[in-house]
Amino acid sequence: MFVVMGATGHVGGSVARAVLAAGQAVTVITRSEAKAQFWKEQGADAAVLDVRDVPALAAVFQKARRAFVMNPPASPALNTDAEERRTMQAILRALQGAGLEKIVLQSTYGAQPGAHSGDLGVLYEFEEGARTLETPLCVVRAAYYMSNWTMGRETVRSTGILETMLPATQRVPMVAPQDVGAVAAQALMAPVAETGLYSIEGPAWYSPADVAQALAAVLGRSVRVASLARADWLAAYRRAGFSEEAARSYAHMTDIFISQAYESPANPLKGATDLHTYFQQVFGLKQN
Repeated sequence: MFVVMGATGHVGGSVARAVLAAGQAVTVITRSEAKAQFWKEQGADAAVLDVRDVPALAAVFQKARRAFVMNPPASPALNTDAEERRTMQAILRALQGAGLEKIVLQSTYGAQPGAHSGDLGVLYEFEEGARTLETPLCVVRAAYYMSNWTMGRETVRSTGILETMLPATQRVPMVAPQDVGAVAAQALMAPVAETGLYSIEGPAWYSPADVAQALAAVLGRSVRVASLARADWLAAYRRAGFSEEAARSYAHMTDIFISQAYESPANPLKGATDLHTYFQQVFGLKQN
């Protein structure tokens, strides 16, 4: 049996569907009875629990052969650095002694040591903690998710303004979540000896201007980029409901991302989904 965390999200859901399609038994972990029922209807088992409940989570891992693990994001209204580290440590404690034959861990481009750098620091510590378990491990580092651009879709649809902290013409690696899930699922089902670090990005790098052009094409209206000055980042995060601690951490992470102050992968895997196709899928449009 394979355990899949995060199955109610984009990446974890893709992993669970792929493993089910391959004829493997899957147990998804969720806090929602309704979402558990959905996955049961898809042919999976479901464990309804809080991932910080170490004994309950450990009991699920102990029944499994392999596991796809990811650290769920904390509410930005809280101190995300502290909250996400608590969750990460709970998952690692639950994995200790579970006897799994393989773990696949979801991480991110730019993962690096740092106490207040958002996911970059937390996921680096998650990777390092998983390596101490001495269980065969695959780490999947994903580029910037294309899905991040859809969070303000209604604002873009109504105003034609795409607000971002990125410079309008700066191209960065992006990836469709389902392509990340495909890589993770393949790693999860591959022979135990196939371990290591897998970096995944889309078929091309894109800028906010490219994003605006793709959104304009699928929404049928003009879209322009509004890049926020660095001095306005903290205020923007606060307006979005971030706590003071989370706003500062995310602003630092944004600075690392924009300045590309991290080691880029030499030979990343390339997902098949381009930006325009991804937006067509999200907005329910068909290719002409």
